[in-house]
Amino acid sequence: MFGSRVRQNGATMTIPLSFRAAGATDLGTVRTNNEDAALLSERLVALADGMGGHAAGEVASAVVVDRLTTLVGPDPGDPAGPAGASDAAGLTREALTDALTRAKGELRALSAVDPSMTGMGTTLVALALTPEGVVLAHVGDSRLYRLRDGDLEQLTVDHTHVQRLVDAGRLAPEAVREHPFRSVILRSLDDTSDDLPDVSVTDAVAAGDRLLLCSDGLSDYVTDDAILGALAEGSPQEAADRLVALALDHATRDNVTVVVVDAATGAGDDEGDVEPDAEVGEPGEPTPAAGVDATATPLRLLGATLATADLGPEAREVLDAYDSDADASVEESDGADVEQSDIEAERDDVERDEDGAAAGPGTGAEETEDADEAAAASAAVPEAGPGTSSRATGLWLGLVVLTFLLTTGVVWLTQS
Repeated sequence: MFGSRVRQNGATMTIPLSFRAAGATDLGTVRTNNEDAALLSERLVALADGMGGHAAGEVASAVVVDRLTTLVGPDPGDPAGPAGASDAAGLTREALTDALTRAKGELRALSAVDPSMTGMGTTLVALALTPEGVVLAHVGDSRLYRLRDGDLEQLTVDHTHVQRLVDAGRLAPEAVREHPFRSVILRSLDDTSDDLPDVSVTDAVAAGDRLLLCSDGLSDYVTDDAILGALAEGSPQEAADRLVALALDHATRDNVTVVVVDAATGAGDDEGDVEPDAEVGEPGEPTPAAGVDATATPLRLLGATLATADLGPEAREVLDAYDSDADASVEESDGADVEQSDIEAERDDVERDEDGAAAGPGTGAEETEDADEAAAASAAVPEAGPGTSSRATGLWLGLVVLTFLLTTGVVWLTQS
């Protein structure tokens, strides 16, 4: 039985649930490629927002979504495969964690054979209906919202620099959207760090809830009140289209992708408008996804599929090797130390500030921005290398000598 675990009369019960999901995506007002990816199915929904140079961002999000798709069925383009619902019994918390671990291994392997992919990564927010209950996986700043009884609540906490400042009391929540470092992500599913998404059973989802998974192309530009208004009415597809249109009205500069899910009691029905051939739309034209019925294979909204991504032959071989060996373990890194990035250095600065803040939290965004700018300026100063100290000493002595000569000259002219 797959659903939400609740306690009633001192006993834990599982209420069977299914997802009726729809989605929409758009490039935004600036981007020429879509680095977002989404997976919709009756028992698993997921959204990933990729990052990295060249085509790395869209490859990263596509890799993760492709790996998750194996939990609920084959590629939608493979008509010979079984329906997604038939593999639902294999969808567990452990299986979800294993799939994400394998995806990280694929990212590392890809960047190892293609230097242009180095630094690739993606956010992730996913919900799965499992025998253990509803499982939530999350990393980065893609969000999960819940609409229940007219109230909108954010169920995930962003893994970002500004959220850390909010948690420390150094930044007002309403100032986050205007903060210059609002896009700095502290955790992601990437090819360098050891980070994996947080995966846990949650009791925050119940029948009758409407859920929203979204990339920051929506949440960075549209207020929660506006999101509530667009999410509350109509079918999941209608709500998804309104949300993307709203982001475009606010001139979102990022890709914007949303997945709207109605959590329903029992097995899914076939009332959704399935569009298995949906593709990414042009700017200004949101692309509808599908409501998914009980027998539908997963439908993904992708900026670029792995089949069409800009990958060299060696990278293709890496992906083929992972696909052909389902039991392959993720190789550990070779132990080479990765140089600390500017973002990590800034994160350390924030942690030190939090540990030493004996006087209590700050009161507003102005103080925070000053501290951020100082940290950024400090991070921009190069570390002392060989010869740095001697050059500084020589410059200092030169200034002393020049000052002495000028002073002596002035005294001599005065006496003359």
